[in-house]
Amino acid sequence: MKVMGIDASTTATGYSIFDNGELVAFGCIKPKGDWRERIMDESKTLKQIIEQYMPVKIYMEDVPLKGGNSTLMKLGAVQGCVLGVAASYGVEIEFLLPATWRSPLGLFDGTRAGTHRDVLKEKAIQMANKEFGLKLIWNGPKSKKTEDDVAEAILIAYSQIKKRRISRKSR
Repeated sequence: MKVMGIDASTTATGYSIFDNGELVAFGCIKPKGDWRERIMDESKTLKQIIEQYMPVKIYMEDVPLKGGNSTLMKLGAVQGCVLGVAASYGVEIEFLLPATWRSPLGLFDGTRAGTHRDVLKEKAIQMANKEFGLKLIWNGPKSKKTEDDVAEAILIAYSQIKKRRISRKSR
């Protein structure tokens, strides 16, 4: 079974593809232009990825209800774009709040500092690198070279694959 993970932001969207639990593709879509142009370009790239891999399900990070109105509007538009693309290919989509996918992976260390966004993003890169033998880059939260969108897209899908494996073993 092929599944796709998506971590969308207002500037870049990470994606991952798993085939029967094995990571087979990943990357980041970084379109140019204003946010509306980026969403239009992103939808074309998502279509190409879906056509190539034909996932049966997409796991996507849900829009947390915090941040500025402008950010919420843009993230909602990105989510709407992905919903439209998924619907056009008949792909089921499940939205996961950050805590929902991070918790099964143990990304929280129990400290207050460990709940900060930048700490969690760095830990996501470290975990994706360790679990999948990757070399994703962390150059700090403001760096354009930091690959947290890719790491989180991988881990969003992986959290659900791992959860399914655990529930099967406990039967």
